[in-house]
Amino acid sequence: MGVIRGFFLVIAAVLLFLSLISMTFFWTLSSSLSYDNVQKEASAIVTDFFKEANATSAIDKNYDLIQSYCINNSDMDYVFRESDHTYIITCNSALQGKDAMIKEGIKSIIHDNYYADSECRFFDCFKKTSLSGFNPLFLISERTYNYVNGKFYFFLFISLILTGALLFFIEKKTNLPILTGILLIISSLLFIKLDAILSLFSDKTFFNFLWIFFSNSYLISLKILIAGVILLIIGIILKIFKVGFFISNLISKFKKPQIAKEKPKPAAAEKIQKQQNMQPAKKSTKKIKKSKSK
Repeated sequence: MGVIRGFFLVIAAVLLFLSLISMTFFWTLSSSLSYDNVQKEASAIVTDFFKEANATSAIDKNYDLIQSYCINNSDMDYVFRESDHTYIITCNSALQGKDAMIKEGIKSIIHDNYYADSECRFFDCFKKTSLSGFNPLFLISERTYNYVNGKFYFFLFISLILTGALLFFIEKKTNLPILTGILLIISSLLFIKLDAILSLFSDKTFFNFLWIFFSNSYLISLKILIAGVILLIIGIILKIFKVGFFISNLISKFKKPQIAKEKPKPAAAEKIQKQQNMQPAKKSTKKIKKSKSK
């Protein structure tokens, strides 16, 4: 029975480790592909991936019109559509010059691409986009975010189930937080220096694009690392308390027999007392008998 339990314990631990890696991976993607993070990180690939949207030429074409509009409406936004993209230029940035307008136009393209309406599922849309000429910006979207976010919660649930299986198969229950903590720490270390691995790509443009998907890898890995360390400390504390309780119980077992030997039994004490009380009485009877014989 112990061999079978050990076999299933190893299987559950390996599956939990793989599940934790998958959970960390999809959590990293989910966090990195949030709209605020995409808007911040996509600026590094503006020149390369937004040339097809003709952002610069569109703003050059409408520059004078935007300037004249914003002079009289400084608190408003100027909205225009060009090459299937809607540009939203704040007049505050328009009055700062053409470079500020281009950056604002790029932000509007990111917003337009990120929240693009689509009724198809992720892989169906991926196939359609690939057939019509693959656009990498398709991956930087709310659709992709929802997909990877769902996968993150799926593997989080699987990890909790496998942790429960470990609790069932593991013989010493105090080892569970230690084992789980170690697995969390190892899975986090695989992603904590991901930027150094991705930087090995010689193509700078490809690295900048790929980095958008893993820009929060360090933050997520750090959170998982802290969770693993906390579980490891809890397991060690439980081990220390268990050893402490064992030692105190062992000492108490040795003390109890000694205390029992030191205290005389009540029955024996009563017999001794009776014997002491009876001895003077016998002497007095002997004296009485002697006096009668005289």
